[in-house]
Amino acid sequence: MLGWTPAFCASELTPRKAKAEALVEYGAAVYVGDHVGDVLGARAAGALSVAVATGPYSPAELRAAGADVVLGDLTEFPAWFAGYSSAAA
Repeated sequence: MLGWTPAFCASELTPRKAKAEALVEYGAAVYVGDHVGDVLGARAAGALSVAVATGPYSPAELRAAGADVVLGDLTEFPAWFAGYSSAAA
């Protein structure tokens, strides 16, 4: 969809401390995930948390966990990222 090759995937890391440490190590500014643990890891690392409500948690649960952005599914990501990139530039 975006033509990216990820440098690192932190999705298998638990608990959130390990995920946060990896995000800090790689200098992640944004972390996309579908789990409350992803949201908590991103927040602990100081990264923007983009939650996708296609996993086990509802949009309300992801927001309550502290997600900065909640998308219904990954098809919404390119438009969100285009706006984010423009604002960041």
